[in-house]
Amino acid sequence: MSMSSIPQHSTSHPPVSASANQAQGTTAAWLWVLLAVGVLSLFGWLGYRALQGPVATGPVSITTADTTSVVSVAGNNDAEPLPNNPMPSYPAAALDAGVEGDVIVRLQIDSNGRVSNAAVVGHDGGVDPALDQAAIHALQQWRFQPAMRDGRAINSVVQVPVEFRSER
Repeated sequence: MSMSSIPQHSTSHPPVSASANQAQGTTAAWLWVLLAVGVLSLFGWLGYRALQGPVATGPVSITTADTTSVVSVAGNNDAEPLPNNPMPSYPAAALDAGVEGDVIVRLQIDSNGRVSNAAVVGHDGGVDPALDQAAIHALQQWRFQPAMRDGRAINSVVQVPVEFRSER
């Protein structure tokens, strides 16, 4: 087949001014920016909500001694430790050295009332890794009445201060 047998089509476009091209380009750029900001805002909000994880509302600090339930709305209450949970043992070396202080431990409680994670989040007084370990070891064995929302057991977070005093 020769080149002359292929039909030749020419498309004719009216001339477009440079300022019209620039205006269309600017409009398209702004639309893409607005779309990107909207998408990033949506993903940011969704991602932030997903990363927050379970968070208990209302009071989250409990003590290792007397605890009471806080009921804010019918069917809603925070996790409560069950009776007979083991108390932390005072490490002998820390006791002999006269180390005293409070270890503040954050516990993640699952919907069955078991501790799923424990981490030291603060201290008051002496800081000793043996006190931290003793507190975590005992608190990981604790059981709770799970937090309730709308009549359903849910995951929650509590903070437990553990006092280590020699009482000499």
